[in-house]
Amino acid sequence: MRAAGAGLAGAALAGTGCSRSGGAAQTGPRNIVLIVIDTLRPDHLGCYGNERVRTPNIDALARESLRFTQVYPEAMPTVPARRSILTGRRAYPFRGWEPWQGLAKRAGWSPILPGTPTLPTILAARGYWTAYVSDNPFLTHTDVFAPFRDSVHRYVRVMGQRGVLRPADSIPRSEAVRRLPPVMRTERAIAQVRQYLANNGGGEVDEETAAARVFGESERLLDEAAGRKPFFMVVDSFDPHEFWAPLRKDLERYADPGYDGADIADVRYTWSDYLTRAQLRHLRATYAASVTAVDRWLGRFLDGLRRRGLDEDTVVALVSDHGIYLGEHHLTGKSDSYLHPELIQVPLLLRDPAGRGAGVASDFYATTTDLAPTLLSMAGAPPSSRFEGVDLSPLLEGAAPAEERPFAYGGYGNFSFIRDERWALVARNDNGWRLFYDLERDPREQRDVSRRQAKQADAMWRRLLAEVGRRPPRYSLEWTQRPSRALAS
Repeated sequence: MRAAGAGLAGAALAGTGCSRSGGAAQTGPRNIVLIVIDTLRPDHLGCYGNERVRTPNIDALARESLRFTQVYPEAMPTVPARRSILTGRRAYPFRGWEPWQGLAKRAGWSPILPGTPTLPTILAARGYWTAYVSDNPFLTHTDVFAPFRDSVHRYVRVMGQRGVLRPADSIPRSEAVRRLPPVMRTERAIAQVRQYLANNGGGEVDEETAAARVFGESERLLDEAAGRKPFFMVVDSFDPHEFWAPLRKDLERYADPGYDGADIADVRYTWSDYLTRAQLRHLRATYAASVTAVDRWLGRFLDGLRRRGLDEDTVVALVSDHGIYLGEHHLTGKSDSYLHPELIQVPLLLRDPAGRGAGVASDFYATTTDLAPTLLSMAGAPPSSRFEGVDLSPLLEGAAPAEERPFAYGGYGNFSFIRDERWALVARNDNGWRLFYDLERDPREQRDVSRRQAKQADAMWRRLLAEVGRRPPRYSLEWTQRPSRALAS
């Protein structure tokens, strides 16, 4: 346990379990704010040990929170992860999946179907006012997620990654070209980057970025939320997901001053050898700058929560859906088959307004399905049998959750992972291809020992099957080319 410093609500009370308001008992349900930040790696946050990347606001929130160090989403990437966060039910291993209009034709990419109980609808049935603010291109702009958007009292759609706020030709073509490595300068990529720049202040106006608008709209919505207590608000920022166009002042904080190559607005989801070493360093600087920008606008939202006095009776949680490769394991972007911590590990912070667990770190193997039952419990609402995750709130008091969980497991597309303190297995779902790592001897997962440790790898595979039942499905390319489903009107 470490002492908590001044942050969202001033001096937190580390480990005492006392209320910040002088020990008064909580009466009535608490408000809940759930912050989902896409593509956020914990190893790029100060509170997780990174002294180079500037994230003062997330770090301040962490000082008031129980911080989890072993969090692995059970389903990835963007859409599957949000399904498990919002429903509290497992999406992996993606049985019975079919392609859906407007979503990626990859296993697990399915909407939240009409009538599905979610954390917002369960809380609404218990008297909560619910709101969701996001620029997520799938939840916010696709027809198949319209029923979910309609299921909350207020859904604020922020345009950033998709749509047209300003014409793409308002940005000079040269601005897009200079932000792409030469090997990526296709006409399609140039057009996409031009539109992104047009939608996001051209990389020069901080207030016009998608992150600024997501957190700004959320902060303004607090005025309405304050009059509708108890409230549940989700703030879902697609940044720092690519595309990237960080402000020059943010980029210069991390970039090599001697770098004279192209800026990096996008990456391929493949091996990293299409980029030079200098470009890879600049990619990492670009991501770090984007994380800093998100942190800055998150801080303004949290400050708005504090100014209104809402911090004193509001639970705050922060989580991500996945990470991203920035050259590690010779990869960039995301990969469904190479499932290492840079991609599959995320931050999780739980802030209790009474100060319970403040400044404490937990190595419990948490996952995305745990958010719904945990937030329900922290808010003082009755539990729900609809959720499959475990309530993590006993950890705020130093107690153990009801479920023992000595390992983490999950999946991405046609691949699965399972890992504990000693071993990490990544396997194609037919178990015909796999990687296996001895984390005690190789914590960075550089040496595959699947042949030398075949019996142990087999044991981990059987351990996975014991959790999910029969072998997870493997969808062929032919399957993904089936016609996409649409929701009935």
